[in-house]
Amino acid sequence: MNKKYIRITVIAMLCAMAFIATDIILKYQHLERKSHEISEGFNTASQKGPIKMGMKSKTDTFKVDDVTFDIYYGMYEEGDETPESSYKNEDEKLFFVMYMSEYNIANYESYVIDDYKNAGTNYFIKEISDVEVFSGEYAYTLDKGFIADDVEYKHQETITIVKELFSKSKGIIAIEIVALVPLENGGYKSSYNSVIKLNYEFISEDTIKIEYRHIR
Repeated sequence: MNKKYIRITVIAMLCAMAFIATDIILKYQHLERKSHEISEGFNTASQKGPIKMGMKSKTDTFKVDDVTFDIYYGMYEEGDETPESSYKNEDEKLFFVMYMSEYNIANYESYVIDDYKNAGTNYFIKEISDVEVFSGEYAYTLDKGFIADDVEYKHQETITIVKELFSKSKGIIAIEIVALVPLENGGYKSSYNSVIKLNYEFISEDTIKIEYRHIR
């Protein structure tokens, strides 16, 4: 075997080893990134009411003043001819509100709200009328699964958690959608709600890590 052939063979082997090593590193980096991605709330395993919610994020680690991700939600299954009946009696009015807050189980034990725009420690985000909700934008579809149905949402938006809610070294943030029906004597009753909670923990002075949990 001549020396030139040996050199070519060695160079080819080294190139092949470098290619394999690079491929392994890239695959590891991809898997590492994927392991920190969040994509939750896209099946019905923990979602029993008519309101469904999910979230997606490319990372689970954020600067505390920029905890921003995509949320998905819907209030009824597409094709339901009378979706309002899940929430109210025929002659009642109905609308939906969205909040973010520090999670406190007591917030979800009361079914009556006096002022929905100033409900305790909740940060009011938005109000959505029943006309808008049931016009089609906030529907979802269900695909039958072996254990739970998969959920495909029509509506998606980006949300940023208010920095002031991260008031402890670790805690829980809640994002809630509530269906409200006005009461004759004032105030509002909650007919249905859906809450997702985010466990958070500071891992440095200005950086937090979050973990998704669906609770209703």
